[in-house]
Amino acid sequence: MAYPRLHVLEQADLEAIDLATRDLLSHSGLHVHSALAREALRAAGADLVDSGPRVRIPEALLDENLRKAPHEIHLASRDGKRDLRVPDGRTHVCTDGCGVHVLDLETGERRESTTKDLADLTRVADGLGPLDYQWPMCVAGDVPSEIHGLVEAATALENTTKHIQHEALSAKEAEAMTDMAAAIVGGRRELRRRPIISSIQCPVSPMVLEEGSTDALMAFGRAGVPVAPMSMVLMGGSSPVDLASALVVSNAEILASVVVSQVTAPGAPIFWSIASGPIDMRSGSFGAGSPEMAVLSAAGTELARHYGLPSLIASLGCDADTPGFQAAMEKMGTGMFSLLTGPDTVSGIGGLDTDNTMSLEQLVLDAEIVGYIQRVMQPVPVREDAIHLDMLKRVGPAGNYLKERHTLLHFKEALWSSKLLLREGFVEGHPNEERVRTRARARVRELLAEHEVAPLDADVHQRIWEIARPGC
Repeated sequence: MAYPRLHVLEQADLEAIDLATRDLLSHSGLHVHSALAREALRAAGADLVDSGPRVRIPEALLDENLRKAPHEIHLASRDGKRDLRVPDGRTHVCTDGCGVHVLDLETGERRESTTKDLADLTRVADGLGPLDYQWPMCVAGDVPSEIHGLVEAATALENTTKHIQHEALSAKEAEAMTDMAAAIVGGRRELRRRPIISSIQCPVSPMVLEEGSTDALMAFGRAGVPVAPMSMVLMGGSSPVDLASALVVSNAEILASVVVSQVTAPGAPIFWSIASGPIDMRSGSFGAGSPEMAVLSAAGTELARHYGLPSLIASLGCDADTPGFQAAMEKMGTGMFSLLTGPDTVSGIGGLDTDNTMSLEQLVLDAEIVGYIQRVMQPVPVREDAIHLDMLKRVGPAGNYLKERHTLLHFKEALWSSKLLLREGFVEGHPNEERVRTRARARVRELLAEHEVAPLDADVHQRIWEIARPGC
């Protein structure tokens, strides 16, 4: 059986991007603001330019460290029931994050997010089958900014048993998050075997590895915690305004991060990860729901495969500020196109307003979009027991298959059935879109009221919150 797949780059295209990337890294280089990373790179054979932050990475050093990077990553779950190993032939779906606003479920008001909002979003996402793992979806805006990241990690770990992927802004924060996860699984040795957390560590485009994030990447690598160096190039801003150039810049940032990871801890689990897209030239905003972002993410899947690295792409994003036609169009457009290239993991579920705003309602709606796309991505079985020639002959011309026992027994597995979308036609006084949104809100309330997440042991709960809020 063949799986439906798209290809956006030919082999010659992949080789041209690779060649340009190697040229850029070895001759122009990039800025590495972490002294620890610069020293590790120098010791491994990189060229440090004068006494500044610029580092050039020779091709031989790149190739050596690409060989060290593992081809498979284990994303463990807290309860062991929803572990992921990528790649495994499936695309695993993650929530969006880390918005600074939420749409209030009851009032529709757009307001600053709180720790409770994050807990609610995490618990609802835990109950949605199409979602495989989670980013903390919104900022814990009701606590001091210096502990945002740790409070978000603790809140997420407490409200889902699915794998958690967050971000650390320093080595100290990375060590604290590692200690939280280790407290849950029974120590750092066990965490290395079953990493229940992973991290996004973003380069700064164009071609800058910032100090705190890079030090965090190295700390996670030493602990065996998977890292995704997610490149966020802006076409026309941090790269020339064309797709190929944006891919070269993104690829260079990601591969440089891979080298830093492997010279620090050979065999450290690391993704090839992209969330690049265009600047909207009218507003100056990032085009999260743009066709260009869909193409860059799809091409990124193929570049990751070219290097034998697991992929994480951004998709299913939108620039709409509320659920509705624009949000659905952009999410389906970016999602369908990029997922048909077969990425290993994809993030973007539940976000609005270019990832600035998170919505419980949109989270549930997006799960339906994912279900739709996953049905499209299933292979078409063409074999004797799927054609049913005997039945076709028996029922004959002008026959009715609705009354066949086979239809009754197999329609649920053959046909995708939405929990929210409507096919009942026009209803006077009740527009279709509002009925769908009403169903989505009802589903959220149902999950908040009824879905239970296995609690942490009391001593573990106390320990992770001691780490998240020291001295409190």
